Amino acid sequence: MAQTVRVNVPRTILDWVMSIGAEDQLSEGQRQNIDAWRQGTKRPTVSQLHTVSNQLRVPFGYFFMDEPIDDTPPVYAKRTIGSQQPQGHPSRDLVDTIGQMTAIQDWARQDRIDNEGTQLKQVGSRTINDDSNLIAEDIRHALKIDEHWYRKSGLHDSAKAFKLLRERAEGTGILIMQNGVVGNSTHRPLDPKEFRAFALIDPYAPLIFINKADEFETARLFSLVHELAHVWLGADELYNDTALPTGVTRLEQVCNEVATAILLPDEDFLEAWQSIPDDTKLDERMTELKKCFPVSYTALALRALKHKLISQETFQKCNQAAQTWSEESENREHSGGSYYSTKLNRFDSRFLERMASSVAEGRTTYLDAYRLTGTNSDTFTELMKRAVS
Repeated sequence: MAQTVRVNVPRTILDWVMSIGAEDQLSEGQRQNIDAWRQGTKRPTVSQLHTVSNQLRVPFGYFFMDEPIDDTPPVYAKRTIGSQQPQGHPSRDLVDTIGQMTAIQDWARQDRIDNEGTQLKQVGSRTINDDSNLIAEDIRHALKIDEHWYRKSGLHDSAKAFKLLRERAEGTGILIMQNGVVGNSTHRPLDPKEFRAFALIDPYAPLIFINKADEFETARLFSLVHELAHVWLGADELYNDTALPTGVTRLEQVCNEVATAILLPDEDFLEAWQSIPDDTKLDERMTELKKCFPVSYTALALRALKHKLISQETFQKCNQAAQTWSEESENREHSGGSYYSTKLNRFDSRFLERMASSVAEGRTTYLDAYRLTGTNSDTFTELMKRAVS
């Protein structure tokens, strides 16, 4: 009869792994076992450590390290949550998502170096000392849209606007990825309270990730344009501001100003406001404005407050009612859909096209392609066919 192999894991390692892991995923029995391992009254088996590793969502190898390390992604230090500075550890869901996106960015960077060989001129082309309207104009020019782009073909609808701007941004060489879960793990939803988006800046392959779990399309659209501003400014960021376009630093303020200039220009807003009769009820006025711009009710109310068209008290009422108005008017994304349409929507279209070419030419192995796309031998070929069709 084979003897069960037990291992020694120092208490310092157990304490560290527990501090960074998803402790809420542990069962009561697992907690008791870990307490016993800490006290030294029991030793874990390899199988038990595998199970706890999966539950905590930390790498299995962490249990065998000599001392704790800091595996917090550097971009986490750039996080903004309202007016609060970064606190504590990122969730394992965020750590794993950033890790996945970093691996994709590394591949895309090398692919561009091997092929085009040139850096993207828009990355870091502006500074926070530049006028935000000039930065907005640069972005519009790169995306091939004019100042009144949202007036065309129903683009005041935030879902259509997001699709257009995403496609145009991808066309400039910026990787635009989105997902609402970690990889393919539907039991690991991403928390929009932790982050709405992030930007990983690289001169060859800048990457923007949008948290698709963010409730409304207007929020995801604002996040996209906000992060585009970060690309132009050459600054990484983990974005989780409040619904109000304010920031704790001048950098964040500029990015919000740029996003607002693209999505809700002052001149157009004032023109739309003045076209509505003065005696129109507030909710009706907001509904009419919402038909003109691909932004949230809160953004509209904040713009009205800026121009002193409403009082602070009225703004607060608008902000409180915005959730209800949005639920009534915005198109919600329903779960479901085919496996392949879901996968295609998560990835930058040009990344998938480049991946298909690279595999076909033998520059990327199938195993690496499976790892980067979260597919396998049964699904990769069909996904690539759909990506290039």
